[in-house]
Amino acid sequence: MPSVSRCAHCAQPLVNDTFAPYCCRGCRAVHGILTKAGLTRYYDLRRGPGLPPADLESRRIDHKWLELIEAERAGHGGVTRVELDVQGIHCAACVWLIEELFRRHGGTQTGVMSLNPALGRVELRISPDFPLSDWVDSVEGLGYLLGPARSTGARPSDDLLLRVGICAALAGNVMLFAAAIYLGLREGPIYELLNQLSYAAGVLAVLVGGSVFIGSALRAVRRGVLHLDVPIALGIVLAFAGSTYSFFFASGHAAYIDTLTVFVALMLVGRWLQQRMLERNRAQLLADDGTESLLTREVRDGVVRIVHCIGVKKGDRLLIAPGDLVPVELRVLDPAASCSLDWIDGESRPRRFGSGRAVPAGAFNVGERALSGIAMTDFAASPLVGLLGRDPTSTGDGPLATGWWSRLSRHYVIGVVILAATAIGYWWWLAAKPLLAIEVGTAVLVVTCPCAFGIAAPLAYELVLTQLRRAGIFVRVGDFLDRARAMTRIVFDKTGTLTTGMLEVVSPAGLEALTDHEITLLYNMAARSAHPKSAAVRRALEGHPAARFVELEVEEHTGYGTSAQDRGHRYRLGAPQWAAPASRVDGDVVYSVDGEALASLHTDEQLRPGAQVEIDRLESDGYQLAILSGDAPSRVARLGASLGMPEDLCVGGHSPEQKAAYVREHDPARTLLVGDGLNDRVAMREAACSGTPAVNRPFMASRCDFYFVSPGLHPVAQVLRASDTLGKVVRRILAFAIAYNLVAVSFAMAGLMRPWVAAVLMPVSSLITIAYTVMMLSRRRLPWRS
Repeated sequence: MPSVSRCAHCAQPLVNDTFAPYCCRGCRAVHGILTKAGLTRYYDLRRGPGLPPADLESRRIDHKWLELIEAERAGHGGVTRVELDVQGIHCAACVWLIEELFRRHGGTQTGVMSLNPALGRVELRISPDFPLSDWVDSVEGLGYLLGPARSTGARPSDDLLLRVGICAALAGNVMLFAAAIYLGLREGPIYELLNQLSYAAGVLAVLVGGSVFIGSALRAVRRGVLHLDVPIALGIVLAFAGSTYSFFFASGHAAYIDTLTVFVALMLVGRWLQQRMLERNRAQLLADDGTESLLTREVRDGVVRIVHCIGVKKGDRLLIAPGDLVPVELRVLDPAASCSLDWIDGESRPRRFGSGRAVPAGAFNVGERALSGIAMTDFAASPLVGLLGRDPTSTGDGPLATGWWSRLSRHYVIGVVILAATAIGYWWWLAAKPLLAIEVGTAVLVVTCPCAFGIAAPLAYELVLTQLRRAGIFVRVGDFLDRARAMTRIVFDKTGTLTTGMLEVVSPAGLEALTDHEITLLYNMAARSAHPKSAAVRRALEGHPAARFVELEVEEHTGYGTSAQDRGHRYRLGAPQWAAPASRVDGDVVYSVDGEALASLHTDEQLRPGAQVEIDRLESDGYQLAILSGDAPSRVARLGASLGMPEDLCVGGHSPEQKAAYVREHDPARTLLVGDGLNDRVAMREAACSGTPAVNRPFMASRCDFYFVSPGLHPVAQVLRASDTLGKVVRRILAFAIAYNLVAVSFAMAGLMRPWVAAVLMPVSSLITIAYTVMMLSRRRLPWRS
């Protein structure tokens, strides 16, 4: 097989050669930082491929929470305990890296750090001298994100793991007792003791482990839903009832109690596998409290304070620092302000707002200076409240809880009850053997316990989720992989989804005519500006020998560009009519000297790496694709044409409500929406499934079915193909289970199923389905892997 080129940082396969030998700009930046800082041991500690970090330049990091912690530390005076959530920890190498940065900042001399990667939580005990802000900046400079500890730390899987341990121990002991009885121990005090201990252990197993499924089944029945916990709970209850009847009223032997305890333990293992992977994926994100976590700066009586946005009232004066979110509609008090509205309308280019103009809620200050303004509404009336509200569908995602599984559970429960009732009726009334009838009915219920549902299917989900996770795709909602198989239509947002969300110089060849001195000046003018077009110019110059930082006094002209004086000449970089008013140029950014253009450049958003290949792949797989954006219709149509998509499927100029209406009118039950901005949230609630690449932006990833950190679009096709592969394997597991049950039930109804046979058949059939699942979903056999 031909060798695959891999990224020099994360070791993921290269999608294209844009950033070779790296897969993305983020990997290139982090690899450079690690190498320069002497932290390359990270690569020795990491086992296997890592995950690409989020693009450091496109992130919007809000550190107002850190200012509150620093103020508390200053007032405390002594050693302070600080708890933080960490996003992006994937392996032991990540733990070492964060601990090493703590050591290099002097933390180990006067304090201690405890990091729990499973919870994504770091606890610091630090002295007043520890530079907390510098340490946070250095950690986030490597692609991680830090935030205040908001999650409780309690996980449902912890309780399940304790129950698994107890029930596994009970099952092991009961099987030892049963082995002695099956091998000939039939009477005497030891037999009586083992029989009683077995029944007691079975009672404990039902109380400790069976209660998980029985409680879930009762809640489901009250809601009128039959999911897979119902047949599991029914099997546990009826099998236990049969064993109890046999123990107290029939032979004195607790028939099938050994099989029941093993069954409960196996079902708990399956449930724990499901919970654990979903929790790990959710723990990758910083805790999201919605609007309750939003902070802003309020100016009152001449003092600037950090306050919660929920307390902002109409007429309050706010100070929005560079990079901060505007929480409410704001009337600008400054002469000029530069804001990005990409979360609102998908337009990545910043807009200029003069004094007295209204900046909409959801905008970001992308200027060099803080802007001040007056709140025009209470925060309760801000559109952010609705956009950031929690999605109720993401909190009740029970395991295997889609309509298909519910119908299967209903038919399964009805079928098992009919078979058991038929067997009991035949042997009780027709054969006049009531004791044998109870034993036969119990045997039917035991051998039909849905092991394939309770252990093999959850294991299949666990294996697929693990492989997706290794590829940088994180599924948050338990039933997403089931719902994804019904998708026939994929709708993409434009800015930040199909494109990188950042401007790039389209044809850098225009820079080749510049002298080294002119490139040095241009690089320094661009590097000292936060404007997206200046950043695009700076990135285009990276790697040029003359692109080096020098001392230069650069002046920012809000809304126009930057200028610098050198050797008696005035250099400008910015809008054509300002930088070179007398020159006829066709670019949107001009570099000039004394009003004469030196270079005319075109900037535009760039497609994600490999976007064209992935769009073609999705179309070949039979999906109908569309672009839905708030950006200008002409720009959306132009991007769609470059991808070979029909113009009528490239829809632009839509508000969040219009996006939602579009999805609602175009088969929402079969639509997957992939977007990255708050303006996509309303439409995502209408679509059956949702995903986002916006893991480096607040709020989005915690409100979608899945998110991905890979630089390209291949995760979309990958997750859909994974869903199809999973469906095929699960259907085969169920087919085996049906065939097994037909044979086993036939023996049970004929009165030929003995307790020891059931005790052997149930774990053997489970092991067969588990082995098949592992074999089919091993890494080398997965057809959907990138």
